[in-house]
Amino acid sequence: MDDEIARRKKLTFAQAEGTEPLPTQLKRTEVSQELRSVLWNYIYNELNRTARNEMFSYVGDPWKGALKNLHVFFHHKPADEFDPSFHRAADVAKAAVLNSSWDKFYGWIQHLLRVKPTPGFPDTINKILIYSRSPYRVIDKEVLCPIGSDAEAATLTRAFEDLTEAKGLVGGREHLRTAANELSAGRFADSVRESMHAVESVVRVLEPSGEFAKALGKLEGSTNIHGALKKGFLAIYGFSSDEQGIRHPLLDKAAPDVDEADAIFMIGACSAFISYLINKARTAGLLNT
Repeated sequence: MDDEIARRKKLTFAQAEGTEPLPTQLKRTEVSQELRSVLWNYIYNELNRTARNEMFSYVGDPWKGALKNLHVFFHHKPADEFDPSFHRAADVAKAAVLNSSWDKFYGWIQHLLRVKPTPGFPDTINKILIYSRSPYRVIDKEVLCPIGSDAEAATLTRAFEDLTEAKGLVGGREHLRTAANELSAGRFADSVRESMHAVESVVRVLEPSGEFAKALGKLEGSTNIHGALKKGFLAIYGFSSDEQGIRHPLLDKAAPDVDEADAIFMIGACSAFISYLINKARTAGLLNT
């Protein structure tokens, strides 16, 4: 009986009775009503928090500036037609959150992440995405990236943190960030290529001896990389090198044989290997932080 009570505390009544499916990650091209409602609750509270009342109620800064930026650079409307009155501004934001298509919905969030109306905005948005089981997560404070699981999200976030903390690895960080952007845009082969470039960049900073396989081989000796791990990653490197259209021009194929699952796997595998290399290099004294 206690187990059943504990189970029901985690579910809605409909879920517990089996009339509604258990929550799962939605497809990338869908936005749940839950996500829209939770996001609008946050946005509306933020607009209310900054509202100013004089002759009439209007949205105050920093949200006034953020919404005007959206008006011009996202909705592509004339600047002089922006209306900061509270009800008009709230109606426009509400339509974007509750009624827009999935790509416009996430595009609206992506634009706000780059504007950053408040310092805590990226973290709050990421919490909302996690709570609502969205297939996207906020990476590096301003990139919306499709993530297959929370574990993969944690791996990618950790790689960004490791690349930020270590000196001289800005190139690897930029490649990994580009990989996340390309994955979000649906350019899967480009994402795989950039994920691989991120690893190459780190390897060649740690061991600048030219060709990737040789550099990784030298690192194996100085950092005590496990031989099986090195062979496994060289096999992954071989996939990205051999598949036409990823690291080489297309020859006789219309498109490379790379899909979203491949790209999500590669960005996760490369992120994990980057953190592994950085921590091995720290232990061996090859990296200053």
